Amino acid sequence: MEEIEDTQRAETAAFRGDDPSALVAAGLACRVCLTGDVEWRLELEPWDDRARTRCRRCGDERTVSLTPEQGLRLSLEGEQPEHAAPAPLFGLALVV
Repeated sequence: MEEIEDTQRAETAAFRGDDPSALVAAGLACRVCLTGDVEWRLELEPWDDRARTRCRRCGDERTVSLTPEQGLRLSLEGEQPEHAAPAPLFGLALVV
């Protein structure tokens, strides 16, 4: 992936850390041709997590700003996104 120019405006990711993998992928999908065939590189820095994305179909590149929770989620995605999906909490009781 080529270096992305710093003059591009970063957008904020549109998924939560506990969202299903399909929603995480949709949050990183290409905004130009709407494909989910995107490669991304995670950059974790104190107070400034981001993902650099590049569409494999049209070549569009962008920077997506991440919250710490989103950065953690993407770091767990790895090569097998089905393992990063959190288990549903339905039916569990919180005891304090």
